[in-house]
Amino acid sequence: MAAAPFPNWLMMERFVFRRDDKGSFPDATKAPIRASGTTSWNARFHIAFCLAEPPLPSRLYARLPRFPDPRKHTPLAILAAHRHLLLLRIGTDIPGLGLVQDFLIYSAYDTSSLKALPPCTEPYTDYTRTGDSLPRGPPLEQGKHRLLTVKSIGLLCRGGEGEQEFAVAELCVFKSVHSEVYADVCLLRSSTSAGPVLAGEWNAMRLPILGIDNVNDPWHLCCWDTDAIVPFNRSLCWIDYHRGMLIYDVFAEHVPTVTFLALPLDEFPSAHTFREIKPFSWLYRGVSAIDDGRVLKFVNVTRHDGIGHGELKSGSGFTITCHTLALGSMVWELDYKITSAELWSSNPHLPHTVLMFPQVNVDRPYVVHFLISEFKYVIRKMWVVSIDMSTRIVESISQYINGKEGLETDDADFTRRRSGAPASFLPCEFSRFLRLSRKNEDMG
Repeated sequence: MAAAPFPNWLMMERFVFRRDDKGSFPDATKAPIRASGTTSWNARFHIAFCLAEPPLPSRLYARLPRFPDPRKHTPLAILAAHRHLLLLRIGTDIPGLGLVQDFLIYSAYDTSSLKALPPCTEPYTDYTRTGDSLPRGPPLEQGKHRLLTVKSIGLLCRGGEGEQEFAVAELCVFKSVHSEVYADVCLLRSSTSAGPVLAGEWNAMRLPILGIDNVNDPWHLCCWDTDAIVPFNRSLCWIDYHRGMLIYDVFAEHVPTVTFLALPLDEFPSAHTFREIKPFSWLYRGVSAIDDGRVLKFVNVTRHDGIGHGELKSGSGFTITCHTLALGSMVWELDYKITSAELWSSNPHLPHTVLMFPQVNVDRPYVVHFLISEFKYVIRKMWVVSIDMSTRIVESISQYINGKEGLETDDADFTRRRSGAPASFLPCEFSRFLRLSRKNEDMG
């Protein structure tokens, strides 16, 4: 844990630590930021944040006593964060109703409770009919809500300190039989208000995608798979790390559009190699927003051995490149290019293994945090490595997963999950707004 209670930003662990027993749920000394909520099916639950200064990960704990076995379901998920807000999804299977889901907003300006987004009652899209307008299916039955794709949902706030206006959007790519590609968007604009449910209505629309000519083949977008969603000024960027970004201005006052922007890769991937390469690109690439969302950094780790995942071949290495995209120019500019040989020469203690899941430090953009892993065992040891890319010097190496030793601790579920399914961290700034809100309370 960090000495300061509210770091300027967080590297939030995406794994939710479910601890239903009072004895295992952390107390206020370990997790001082706590909130409670009630689902639409009247299940009470509690959450608590354990905050840490990066590169140490922060954690979200959950107490869900009336939910199914955690080995069969993942009822609570962290979806997105921007400025003072955090978006959560809570769901379960209810006999006779099937899967139900609530979307909840946590605010640094109202730390004791969570507020629900209004349910989406927009009809599902009828994908048997095509065209540039959105073909609607039949209206939903009374009491039924539309299920949204959680990996495709982003969150964006706007306004100054204390402003509560925000947007939540789901974006999915649709290809017609004529190879025409569109973005199907479900959008909610809202603002915080009194009561347990936030104001606003969902609106579904089909939008054209501009900039497709840059890829010369619309088929590339037909294979789209969202890996990450990053705020960028007034827009949200849906990122496929194998291809590029779809940029959507969620607060557009006129006719909204979605724009495609390719990532700065040495060679744009061939559609024929999609299935071979795509599953591993998300391990080695990362887009990070800095300067209050006005600048994007893209870090790419390219393996020299051509292997998608696993230990580096003997004698092989990798190259790290970083590009910057600034608001206005909308052109990727190369910042640096560093080889593993250069890193290992400057840092003899750095293990000769590949760097994964790059995350640029929000406060110090010349520092990048990576995950490294051993590959010899099923239950692995993993570390967070922080590197000053301007000097090529490793600042720190800290334990992330302690392998088999972790199975003997309260974090056994986390150790098993992350050993088999490593993931990136979610950068959050709501801790900075916690500090500001507490300061305002003290001054008041």
